[in-house]
Amino acid sequence: MATIKAPTMHDRIYVGTHGNLSVAFGKVELNGPGPGTVVELLDVPVGVKVIGLRVHTNGMGMGVTADIKLGVIPLAIGADLSAYATTVVPVRPTYTDQKAVLSAVLAGGSAMGTLEVTLEYLSEGY
Repeated sequence: MATIKAPTMHDRIYVGTHGNLSVAFGKVELNGPGPGTVVELLDVPVGVKVIGLRVHTNGMGMGVTADIKLGVIPLAIGADLSAYATTVVPVRPTYTDQKAVLSAVLAGGSAMGTLEVTLEYLSEGY
């Protein structure tokens, strides 16, 4: 299984005054990785409560899906990446008590195109 690190993996996530609603944006261009490939989008610090997720693609290929996870916690299972669309994913509030990677595990075919993920969160501290 291959792993792709998005350029956004090195972006800092704002962790300021406690309780502020914030967003972090992960983006990667994919050129045909197959099923099972892990795409690491964001490095999420300790003390963040994830409350929402939006997934946008420009149509990555027929049948392409992804399981989007925060560390080992699934946020979206089988998210459809095949069409040009933005999908709002309802997320049960999830607190990071340790550093975690927001990743997408690809399935269903070779992914071609842009994957963008917007993570909505509250900075709650430790």
